[in-house]
Amino acid sequence: MSRLGSLLRANLKSNFGVSVLVHRFFREKKDRWYLPLVALGVLGLLPALYGYLRFIRFVFELLQPLGQERTLLTFAILLGQFLVLIFGLYYVVSAFYFSRDLEMLIPLPFKPFEVMLSKFAVILVNEYLTMIAFVVPVFVYYGILSKAGPAYWISASIVYLLLPVIPLALVSLLVVGMMRAVNFSRKKDLMILVGSLVLVCAGMGLQFFINRTAAAKVDYQAMTGFFTSPNSLLTKIGAGFPPAVWATKALAGAFGGEGLAGLGIYLGVSLLLFAGMLLAAQTLFYRGLIGIGEISGRRKALSRSEMSRRIEGGRHPVKAVLGREWRIMNRTPIFLLNGVLTVIVIPLVFLLMARVGTGNATSFLRAIAAGTGLTGILGAAAFMIVSGCLNGTASSTFSREGSQFWMSKVLPIAPRDQVIAKFIHSYGIAVLGFAAGTAVLVLGLGLKAGPLIVAWILALVAGVALTAVGMIIDLARPFLDWTNPQKAIKQNLNVLFAFFADFGVLAIVGALAYVLAKAGVGGRGLLAFLFATLALASFVSVRYLLAFAERRYREIEI
Repeated sequence: MSRLGSLLRANLKSNFGVSVLVHRFFREKKDRWYLPLVALGVLGLLPALYGYLRFIRFVFELLQPLGQERTLLTFAILLGQFLVLIFGLYYVVSAFYFSRDLEMLIPLPFKPFEVMLSKFAVILVNEYLTMIAFVVPVFVYYGILSKAGPAYWISASIVYLLLPVIPLALVSLLVVGMMRAVNFSRKKDLMILVGSLVLVCAGMGLQFFINRTAAAKVDYQAMTGFFTSPNSLLTKIGAGFPPAVWATKALAGAFGGEGLAGLGIYLGVSLLLFAGMLLAAQTLFYRGLIGIGEISGRRKALSRSEMSRRIEGGRHPVKAVLGREWRIMNRTPIFLLNGVLTVIVIPLVFLLMARVGTGNATSFLRAIAAGTGLTGILGAAAFMIVSGCLNGTASSTFSREGSQFWMSKVLPIAPRDQVIAKFIHSYGIAVLGFAAGTAVLVLGLGLKAGPLIVAWILALVAGVALTAVGMIIDLARPFLDWTNPQKAIKQNLNVLFAFFADFGVLAIVGALAYVLAKAGVGGRGLLAFLFATLALASFVSVRYLLAFAERRYREIEI
């Protein structure tokens, strides 16, 4: 096997750890309870998949009489590339510059572009998995509904493999350039965070521009006259991002003249950007990488009295651990981007979609704004909970320590106090998400103060339970042997299990409320029931978390 092939193989095995899982499940016979839990989670997603397929069929049958059915492919391609563009940024920054194995790879006789290419391959595979749930159902169901021939399926496979290349190559070029500039600064962490925020905002702005361009150029009052060409709507929607048009024509045209032309252009641009990325890697990658972990001190001289005061003063154990937890989050840009940034990005994405006026997000937010009484309150509370709690912060709070968890075990601080500090930190980020969701509801949709206050109370109480549940799941089996900080959140099964658990808790509470509503219980009675149920769940989950921590801290081995 070639040198580059060996490096690719090693990175893929390290990223997915399939051999480790097989050994643990079938040789050591440990953690086998994961398998039925994952199967249950997959079964729980089947209703969502069924609803998604029904939506695809509805759109296809709506567009087919007008000869515009291929536009459905364009929407799927744009969605997939938007996901890669936004979330690929986290993967690129983390894999290229914060992987622990880079310290071993740099001294080895690998060229810079080979190291970066191996990391890029891992990110590419991860993005294929990310897009499966959104893009593959459209490609497959479109082929079935249109009774496509073998040429379509071959083209669909090629397009899917090429789909993340252009956005990932663009992100990689931007990140390599950004990190080279960051290395000139003394405050590297701050510069990485600011630069990443700029790139995320630029990606979201691009998506907003694409949607606004499509909405502005389509004359809905003259729809009949507009649909005269099978490419009319396709061209309008893809005007802001031409690669989506090329990919759609490659799919719909299969191996015909139009299809081959679209595939050729799409493949050519992908290869061109990929080559540009490798060139940037060879010239800039190591220059931005070496020294990225260095920090600069303030060089402030301390007097004897000041030194004595700092040493003898001390802090409350909870306050001290909270400060440590805050620094772990803030001084690792990947954790900060995946935690704090997520609770801001999710409401912002909903707001952008609502402003554009397309999609289910628009209907959802406008229903909240127009809702009166119980409907508006519950809708607003649900939106706040989604914004604040579904970000993986609580369900990775122990995993984020990684191999440094031994420090938590030897600290002369009771596990109970440590867990309280971690809970305050995770819950504080959830509250930040509630605030961001509230800002969207007030500033963007003009929600009234009355329903908003009640929704805030429900979200705050529910947030306690969901935060505690996420921490319990992570404490039960923390993921501490990661080599890349991105893995502590994005490839941590505890985060996935916490999502399932959160949805399960909310689904049970919602089902009970539905039964009471059917029985004739009024709005105030339902709100009182929801508050009491969530308060009880919060009390029980927090009590169990604290008791569980006293035992579990002693059992965890590093």
